[in-house]
Amino acid sequence: MRRIITFIFAATLLWACNSTEYRISGTIDGANDGDSVVLGYSADGMEFTTVATSVITNGEFAFSGNQKGCKIYYIGYENADEPIYALFFLEPGEITAAISPNECTISGTPTNDLNNEVEKELFKYAQNIMDYQEALYVDSTLTEEETDEIGNKLYMAHRDAMTYIENVIRENIDNMLGMFLLVQYSDIFDNEDFTELVATVPDKNKDHENNPLFDILLAIQKARTDDETYSDIFDASDGTDDFDDEDEDDEFGLNDLIAPMEN
Repeated sequence: MRRIITFIFAATLLWACNSTEYRISGTIDGANDGDSVVLGYSADGMEFTTVATSVITNGEFAFSGNQKGCKIYYIGYENADEPIYALFFLEPGEITAAISPNECTISGTPTNDLNNEVEKELFKYAQNIMDYQEALYVDSTLTEEETDEIGNKLYMAHRDAMTYIENVIRENIDNMLGMFLLVQYSDIFDNEDFTELVATVPDKNKDHENNPLFDILLAIQKARTDDETYSDIFDASDGTDDFDDEDEDDEFGLNDLIAPMEN
């Protein structure tokens, strides 16, 4: 009997490791039964492609399908006062989403859980930095020594935050989260380090389909090398002109891909 149980466990584990199936279940604060929720991606950083639609039933929505590897996707809900597009990492496994206009928590799989941990740590660093900034610039009773002390603490807090995110990127550049963070925090690396990191991205994550991250990294690398701005190297959605103001406001443009969308 013990051998049978061991065999069943091993077979189940093997299936889990090789499975490409994903299941997403979630709630959206303020949504009503009958409302539609969409699952989709932006293949070029501009146009949104809907892969599936779910109707909220008993307060919940659900998606299921197969996904080989990990891709950046969005869960979209347009019935709110402001459309919500929650960015997350679609990968095999059970994914849970709790979405509201002000906060989106998507968890249950390795990349999403790690992303949540990183966001929590960065929030702590950001809170420390804001506290020091408030003490430094709001309190007019500080002595010169106190100002210097708080200024030094502010510098150290910012340095520690950048060191943390640099280490996370270096440790995860072989996966989608590392690439995503490198796009967000490219400025903390000099040109040589940035180029070396881009060169270490594995081939499996260089596929443009459903995932423009690698192309964006290459574009940032080119911009840094040529001392250009992003608008110099990213064509507008019609493929002819540089970004104008309207393009920059596109909810599926570069800016929204670089930073997770809160709403």
